[in-house]
Amino acid sequence: MERLDRILANHGFGTRKEVRRLVRSGAVTVNGKPVLMESDHVDMMNDKIAVDGEPLSVETHRHLMMNKAAGYVCSTKEGEHETVFDLLAPEDRHKYLGGELELVGRLDVDTEGLLILTTDGQLNHELTSPRHHVDKTYLVRLENPVDDESKRSYEAKLKKGIHIQADGKDGEADCLPAQISWGDEDGNRTDDTCRLTISEGKFHQVKRMFAALGNRVEYLKRISIGSLHLDENLAPGEYRDLRAEEIEMMKNGNR
Repeated sequence: MERLDRILANHGFGTRKEVRRLVRSGAVTVNGKPVLMESDHVDMMNDKIAVDGEPLSVETHRHLMMNKAAGYVCSTKEGEHETVFDLLAPEDRHKYLGGELELVGRLDVDTEGLLILTTDGQLNHELTSPRHHVDKTYLVRLENPVDDESKRSYEAKLKKGIHIQADGKDGEADCLPAQISWGDEDGNRTDDTCRLTISEGKFHQVKRMFAALGNRVEYLKRISIGSLHLDENLAPGEYRDLRAEEIEMMKNGNR
C-alpha cells in the first residue's frame, strides 16, 4: 500500500501541491472510480490507476544500463568533470518509489563501458558486496605489446593472484585470482589488447594489476558484470532500461 500523491509525484506528475490539485480536479481514477483525496492509499499490486483516462504503470524500482563515456565521473557531486547523472534525461532524474537511482560500483573518469544504476538497494548490495565475488570483465589496451612468452607469464601470475602496490589511500594488497585472454573487441588476437576478468573491485585495480606486471593501461572499458553484457547498440553516454529477464538474472544470482 502507498499514498496516491507519492505515487503520482514519483511518476512525474509534479510536486505534492500540483498532484493535490490534479487529484481534486477529478482527473485521477482508481479501479475506474474518481479519487478526490490525495492521501488515499493504493494497492500498487492490484489497483488500477489512471490519469485523464490513461492507465498508469506503477513502477517501484528503476534499473538502467549505461555505456559510460570517458570524461564523466561516477559521483553525484559536480566538480572538475560532469557526472554520469548528467547523461540522464531530465525526466529520468527524479526520485522513485524505491528511492534515488544509485550507482552499482564505479568506473574511473577515463574508463568507459557497462554501468548499472538502480533504486533497488538490496540488488546493489548483492552485486557489490565483496563476499559475493561477482565477476567483472574489462577490455584492456596496453601501452606495451606483449610477446607470447610474456603472455604466458601474465596468465600464470594473474591466475595465482597478483600483489599490487598502494594507490592513494588504498594500501597494497593481494588480488584474488583473475583470468586473461588476448584479443580486441572483434575477437582478433593481438599483442596489446586483452580481456581481464576479476571478482573484486579495489581502487584502480585493473591499472594497478598491469602496473605490477610492468605494463600500463592505455584504454579501459568494462564489458560485463556477471552474465550481464554491455548492449553493443548503446553508444558512449547512452543508456536504456534493463529488460525484465536481465533483472531476474541478476536477482537470481545467475552471474
